[in-house]
Amino acid sequence: MAQILFLVPDKNDPTCYYRASGIAHDLKNRSGHEVDVLSWDQVPVTWQLISNYDIIMLQRPYTEVAANLIAYAKDMNKPIWVDYDDNLFVLNPENPAHQTYNSPAVQENVKRCLRAADVVTVPVEYLKQCYQQFNRNIRVIPNAFNDDIFRRRELKKREKRVLWRGPAAHIYDMMTYGKEINRLTQEHPDHEFMFMGFYPWFFAETQNKSFIQGMDIIMYHKKILDIAPEVFHVPLHDNVFNRCRSNIGYIEGSWSGAACVVPGWWNVPGALSYNNPSEYYDAIRAVLSGEVDAEKQNQIAWEYISEYLMLSRVNNQRVDLINILLG
Repeated sequence: MAQILFLVPDKNDPTCYYRASGIAHDLKNRSGHEVDVLSWDQVPVTWQLISNYDIIMLQRPYTEVAANLIAYAKDMNKPIWVDYDDNLFVLNPENPAHQTYNSPAVQENVKRCLRAADVVTVPVEYLKQCYQQFNRNIRVIPNAFNDDIFRRRELKKREKRVLWRGPAAHIYDMMTYGKEINRLTQEHPDHEFMFMGFYPWFFAETQNKSFIQGMDIIMYHKKILDIAPEVFHVPLHDNVFNRCRSNIGYIEGSWSGAACVVPGWWNVPGALSYNNPSEYYDAIRAVLSGEVDAEKQNQIAWEYISEYLMLSRVNNQRVDLINILLG
């Protein structure tokens, strides 16, 4: 039995839920190896700590400390696995994390981490292509629905609700589709347009918009089941950073029982895809007007997710990777 260390920036971060701490319990059971998850601020990383582990996995490493630790661990003959869920070289200025990752020093740290890793994992093919210039051994392991935690989906009758969720980092995405969202709220006054995590204050004043505070990810999954939206929409501006994003909006929206409206480049079954603001408007309108059966679309999507995007299936790719690293 091997000992594996996951080093992460924040054990409770949503990206860690999908890429590290959230997948560790199932991975431990599936692989038969011990998996410890530690955040950088929990323990000083020394040779004594590193010597206890057979594999070191770093989630989203970007600091000089992380880059130096990788070099140090490799001097101790430890296999290094790094995981990135975003393209840290192309964050847009409106993203609050832009100031963190945009400095030349941080970008060089990320390059050092990529180059030194024995293997890199990412959630989508587009991100793999962006990072391949720094490391040729990159594996796509998609984000998955955590059926280790959530094992039963009990759907309610659909409510006349349209749900969006996300942080302030999506300001420009929301502005890109603001005209269409304003039109939809005005044309469908009987529907409630709900915004969770960030309230787009710049939209037109209508009485059918509401705001929900962001919450713990477990409570969030319970909450969106309770909301029972007709539509779960993911408006994304077409840029390199967004093309590197994973399709967790599709996974979560499908879990909620909604018809999902998502970017065309995701190319996922059961979702209504758009490639421009006009198509985005048409997709949501088609569901709200009854032209598209939301429940049928959701059934197609959930069947696909159940077949291909469950953690119990996807984690087998990580088991294979671990076995290769162990030699």
